[in-house]
Amino acid sequence: MNGMGLWKAVLSGGGEPMVEPEFCERFVNEIDSPNLEEIELITSAHFAADEDETRRRVRSLVDAWRTRPSNLAQANFTIRISLDWFHAQRIGVEPAARVIRLLGEEGLQDVGCYVRSVLLDGDTTTEKLAKSLGGQLTEMDDYQRKILLPDGRTILVYFKNLIVEGRMNQRKLSRLPISLPEQSRADVFGKRFESSQGKNVPARTYNGPQVRHLEGLACLIEDDGKVRILEGNDPHRSPNVRQTDGWSEAIEYLYADPITVYLVDNGPQDLAKLMADAFPDSVRMAADTNQLYHLTELLLADPDRRLYATLRTLELHVAEGRVTADQQVVDRAWALFSEHAKRDTDAAERG
Repeated sequence: MNGMGLWKAVLSGGGEPMVEPEFCERFVNEIDSPNLEEIELITSAHFAADEDETRRRVRSLVDAWRTRPSNLAQANFTIRISLDWFHAQRIGVEPAARVIRLLGEEGLQDVGCYVRSVLLDGDTTTEKLAKSLGGQLTEMDDYQRKILLPDGRTILVYFKNLIVEGRMNQRKLSRLPISLPEQSRADVFGKRFESSQGKNVPARTYNGPQVRHLEGLACLIEDDGKVRILEGNDPHRSPNVRQTDGWSEAIEYLYADPITVYLVDNGPQDLAKLMADAFPDSVRMAADTNQLYHLTELLLADPDRRLYATLRTLELHVAEGRVTADQQVVDRAWALFSEHAKRDTDAAERG
């Protein structure tokens, strides 16, 4: 990661980073890049079981930040707390409240802190958190509310749309006392991230409370070592840090793929339109997928889709003069796609 030229380094979940607190401290202490401005740790605050444990864990993180070697970038440090209806059912709001209260103490007030929630109808989790903190809650504005604390601090609560896929399905959601509001639809929420040209390109957008369109890329390094551009590459074709000498080698491998180049330039919504001739359900996927960063996986879920997307994007890049390609090889690939498509159609008609 230190070779990626980072602006912001985020230690995230899909799990809970603070299950391994020593690694979190090492990350905060050692992560670096010449232009690094901020280090962010995302946690549910599950570790904050009582005041002593909260103080011990948070102080250790802050000490790791304050003792960063002098030759590293003097980046800010932020704790982002994940708290929504689903978290609250398991651990309540008190762990988050303990962390926020502690950060009001002397010597800790320069540590950034905000809450990431999920926008749901029927969810009173943020109200409960504000009440626990003795704070006043502002109205929603641009998917954000603020908790005004008695000590003068302001805690931002940023609401994202619910990831249905992976957590549950629509049937399970319908049985819960919460529901998806209109603002959580992909085509509504996604407008927040559109560029001045009206495009939503996740690979070049920071999707935090303040949207930032990037000169570089929004990238992930997953726990298995896989390196991905956020919704910007075929998830079946990613380099691995355990098999790669450095970031330059990883990005060269990623950019050798025409699908990746197209996604980085245009985003998954445009890829859905490009694939619609052969796969009409792509348009429905783009409209119905309420998780802004799940669409690429659906569009490229099987080999026929990936082959078609590769050939379509390759032909566009050839026409633009960006690459050259052996036309005989391209023709053979199209013939292979047609053969597979016919076989699938025949099988569907038989059965």
